[in-house]
Amino acid sequence: MIEEGFDEVNLIEALGSGCRLLETYSDEKRCLILGYFMVSEKVRQPIHAVCDYSNPKVVDIVTADLPQKPWWTTPEKRGRLI
Repeated sequence: MIEEGFDEVNLIEALGSGCRLLETYSDEKRCLILGYFMVSEKVRQPIHAVCDYSNPKVVDIVTADLPQKPWWTTPEKRGRLI
C-alpha cells in the first residue's frame, strides 16, 4: 500500500466517512467501494477497495488501490478494459 501512496490509516479514513458503493459482485459476495482520504487540508484522494462480505460478522478488505487512467476515467467511471 505504501508504494501506491496510501497506508492503513488512509484506507480506514476513506471507508469510514461517506464512502460509496460502485459495483457489486454477488456471486463472490464482494463489492467495490469508493472512498476519499485527505492528503492536505484542501486536497482529497480517491481510493477503491474491494470488500468481501461472505462472513456476516466481518467485512474483509481484499484489496485497495488508487483509481488511475486508463483503467478509470474518473474515480467513479471505468475507462479501458484490460
